[in-house]
Amino acid sequence: MDSTPLANLPHDCWLEILERLPQQDLNNLSHVSRDTRVSAEPFLYRSIHWDWKNPPIHRILLLLRTISVRPKLASYIRHVSFVWWDMESQEGTELRIPKGAVDWGKMMLQFRPTLRWARKVVRDAKFSAKFDTKWITRLFDGDAYVYATLLISQLHNLRSLRLDYSFVLEGGFPGEMLHHSLFGNAPPGILSRFSKLEMADYGSNLPLKKPRDGEPIRIGRTCQFVPWFHLPSLKILEFWLHGVEGICVSPTEIPKKSLNLPNLRTLVIAKTRVLPEDIAALVSQVPYLESLHVGMSYKCRATAEFLRDPKCLLHSLETSGQAIEHLSISVELPPCCVETFRLRMADETGAPFRGILKRFPKLKTASLPLNFLIGWGTTPYELQDVLPLTLEALHIRPDLWGAPHPIIFEMETLQTLETFMVHKQRGSHPSLRTFSYQGQNEYDDRELTAMGFPDGFKYAHLVKREAMSLFCLRKGYNLFSRYSDCTPAFMLRSVTLVDNVIHQFPWPFVGVDELPASMPRYSRTTSITPLNRVSTSENATDAN
Repeated sequence: MDSTPLANLPHDCWLEILERLPQQDLNNLSHVSRDTRVSAEPFLYRSIHWDWKNPPIHRILLLLRTISVRPKLASYIRHVSFVWWDMESQEGTELRIPKGAVDWGKMMLQFRPTLRWARKVVRDAKFSAKFDTKWITRLFDGDAYVYATLLISQLHNLRSLRLDYSFVLEGGFPGEMLHHSLFGNAPPGILSRFSKLEMADYGSNLPLKKPRDGEPIRIGRTCQFVPWFHLPSLKILEFWLHGVEGICVSPTEIPKKSLNLPNLRTLVIAKTRVLPEDIAALVSQVPYLESLHVGMSYKCRATAEFLRDPKCLLHSLETSGQAIEHLSISVELPPCCVETFRLRMADETGAPFRGILKRFPKLKTASLPLNFLIGWGTTPYELQDVLPLTLEALHIRPDLWGAPHPIIFEMETLQTLETFMVHKQRGSHPSLRTFSYQGQNEYDDRELTAMGFPDGFKYAHLVKREAMSLFCLRKGYNLFSRYSDCTPAFMLRSVTLVDNVIHQFPWPFVGVDELPASMPRYSRTTSITPLNRVSTSENATDAN
């Protein structure tokens, strides 16, 4: 670079340019000269984000081959995500475990030195005999989950990590590896201890689908969940929590190892079937939270029982939530339970949730099911009576909505907001400027006709929706009918940019200020402020 005009650039300016270059340009730049390669490589390897719908075993082995020859490159990798991005669009009602289709016999010949290196890493880690055999066997079988875990185990400077739900179900290797690194007898430096990890997502995209052939969910050893709660650098933890064994037992018992999360400010518990009292025991041990999402997914009977007596959980949230500014609660039913649950509903269902938001003195944004706000009775509660004065933004969820069609939920939501807006014009809740609910862009005319709605009802409803939005806009308020329209200050969803496409996750509340400095940030439409680019390139895995 000494012989080019780039040599005259100040070093800081050169780094700023590299920070903003697209992945392909970085790859091209790395081939220009030795000097530009040295400058570009840290940025070229900064982020690895691969779609896990078809686990990319070939890409993983390419990167492992490069790292085995040049270990320093592993220190450049800061952000990793192996997630099935469009998993929610999967057809059918059965849970699928992604598997990569490869010619493993041919690949073994191509990567023979890399496979020897992988086996050496496992043996040097000194796992127990049973676990060592499990690892080695899966390595010989070409298992993408083991090789991905092996890759992660070498990334000592990792700042953010997202792993698909299938990692939890397919052996739980990442959690078991981390458990051995933190609490086992692994020699120093062989396995990462994730000492710099600021954001972790372990399986929180688990879909509400049943396992194939009606089999129960198999999760491997429960110790895979424990170590994520012992990473002092974590600021954001997003989690599918299967159980609290080893984390906490009950509110009155001390866990075997006290949780070590002094910097944790955001906790997402997604679609868990853990009992409310166990959730309460966990939340009570992380007192510095500013953002909390509790997502529950019980069957119809368990859901009805929870709604009748949620005091244990609510008391824990209230006690531990004096610093909470962003609160989200969801209770999602498996599709097979929706009809049965409608029969269990009663007027007093969910009554204990009335006014829960007023118990959080610093609350700014909230996301709750509509019935938690207005009740299930024939006389709904008024929003102005249940919302705190500190609230700035409200999202209304359709969870547990009893009507047989989503348009009825939207109609009721708009009616509730319309009534509330009358009170707002009289000066109530001056900070509350943004509203959102989970609506649909389109409704099927035939479905509406079959339900007895008159011809043209859909268009009349859509006109009312637009009229309500315009009314709010003229008065200086924001009303959005879906998450993707939400502004940066309101109930942000976790996002990652891959191949210039924004992928979003099904919880609504990570705030901009809570993201680690090197994480991407979501803008209103489809842009991300490029503090550190998040993209993917196969070329980046084989720059050597």
